[in-house]
Amino acid sequence: MVDSRIYFDNAGIYNIQFSLQLLNYSNSEDNVIVWFKKNNNDIVESASVEQVNSKHGTSPGATIMALNFMEQFAVGDYVELYWTSGSGNTVLATYPPGTSPVHPASPAAIITVTFVSAV
Repeated sequence: MVDSRIYFDNAGIYNIQFSLQLLNYSNSEDNVIVWFKKNNNDIVESASVEQVNSKHGTSPGATIMALNFMEQFAVGDYVELYWTSGSGNTVLATYPPGTSPVHPASPAAIITVTFVSAV
């Protein structure tokens, strides 16, 4: 199992940023909800909802969901990013590189944690 927890070695306020590549393979739009958990408890008012377009032809509907979130952490605390799809047809996936036009891949998830200040 891959550990999805980000642990904090120093107490303080942190800015957590994420970018998620969402791909919807269904014929209907789909809502994706993303939220944070701190020490396995939902962080109040941390949820965000993004609507992902339906597929078009053989290509999935695609969108990037990005957010910054500030939270205070103590030494040893951990945070996790949770998500769910309303229909179950939207996934986090790396969008492959292309040749026409040429472009690099779009990673499924990028998460950055930045120390802001001591408490």
